[in-house]
Amino acid sequence: MVEDSLNDVFYLGGIFARTGDGAVVSPGVIEWNGHSFSALGCGLHGGTWDCASQINNGSHVFTLTMHQGQLYAGGWFTHSGTQMVSKIACWDAAVSLWKPLQNGLSGPVYSLRSYPDGLYAAGWFEYANDTLEVNGLARWDGSTWHKVHDLPKLNPNDINRINDLAYYQGELYIGGNFGGTNGRLDIAKWDGTAWVDVDGGFLGVFSTVNKFAVHDGLLYIAGSFANYPPYGHPDNPGSGIVTWDGSTWDDLAGGTSGSSNATVTRMVWLHDTLHVVGLFGRIGGVPTGRIARWDGQRWCSLVPPDYFYPDIGPIGVFRDTLYVGGSFTVAGPDSINRVAKWVAGGYVDSCQVIVGVGPEHEDPQGTGGLSLHPNPADEVVALSQGGRPLPGVAYVVHDALGRLVGSGRTDVVSTLDVRYLVPGAYAVTVLNGQGGVLGQGRMIKH
Repeated sequence: MVEDSLNDVFYLGGIFARTGDGAVVSPGVIEWNGHSFSALGCGLHGGTWDCASQINNGSHVFTLTMHQGQLYAGGWFTHSGTQMVSKIACWDAAVSLWKPLQNGLSGPVYSLRSYPDGLYAAGWFEYANDTLEVNGLARWDGSTWHKVHDLPKLNPNDINRINDLAYYQGELYIGGNFGGTNGRLDIAKWDGTAWVDVDGGFLGVFSTVNKFAVHDGLLYIAGSFANYPPYGHPDNPGSGIVTWDGSTWDDLAGGTSGSSNATVTRMVWLHDTLHVVGLFGRIGGVPTGRIARWDGQRWCSLVPPDYFYPDIGPIGVFRDTLYVGGSFTVAGPDSINRVAKWVAGGYVDSCQVIVGVGPEHEDPQGTGGLSLHPNPADEVVALSQGGRPLPGVAYVVHDALGRLVGSGRTDVVSTLDVRYLVPGAYAVTVLNGQGGVLGQGRMIKH
């Protein structure tokens, strides 16, 4: 996903052929103007086909970027219509055609970055323009391909599997799934003289660096690494996402520690707030529906657990609004076909909950019309609103410091189990299917 601010449109890439109603056929990449979709020529796909036939052979577009006012796409595709465009292509809006960059690249492209000296491509490829050995990292100057600092094979027995790149503090970083000498494990940098390690890299059988982002003097690194088994190694600097300041790491409040899958796949900044998506079910100790934001001190979930089904993928910003894509066909109670935008709402988590419990004469049942009985409680609490029970509704529980300490759904008789809570004051929030607040109440646990 990438925004073209000059033309006020938004481009989406992925594995698709057409819009849900079939009205627009644009394999792999499509344009959104805020109201409707438009095709981008014949799209990008595998094998030749006649656009007019509206038949295609599938597409895998993994990355999009704007460079010098033009849209570039990278992925695992070979053609646009009958035009060969091997793994990378440029959209020429003047003639509505995708154009090749010489003979392209020999394998899939996972990242495109625009810099003053050219367009950089990173991926799982060995050659550019058929014969130039580039080993997963190449620079396009507008007319031809170049090697980048003579990057060698980091593992002599395999291709370089590079997922992303970034310039940070004047040095070029690469990240992916690779192993080499001198500790270049999944991350390395060009220090001006040689390709060197970054504090020993990331350890573990499943470790991978997925994405970089530079913001406020820090390098953010997202990936499939962890500091707990079986997904990682205790010597890793964090889980799922960390920052690097050139000499030290920060684990961002523990990252995805405690999740059954630690992976953060993508991230994007909306103003000064970082938003991430991935396969994680918990981040910063907060249960989540695999999308969360970092407020500089702690993580907040945007949606309840199991909100998207089956999966969430790309993330981007258009007109100051967060967009997400994926394989999902369900978002909360709604049928949403693989792309959605964030319109805020009332989902309350550890960054937003109204915390603290006042004296009993200050509305002991809390706010929002939610009644809890008995209150104080020892084992279970029954919930009701306006005299009506609330069976099967989602709820979250926060302690007096605003920390999320529990979540789930009420049972058939509208009760929730509070035996696991330590004595003290708590806020209980019930949610609708979209994660919006139905009501809030306060309770005391004996």
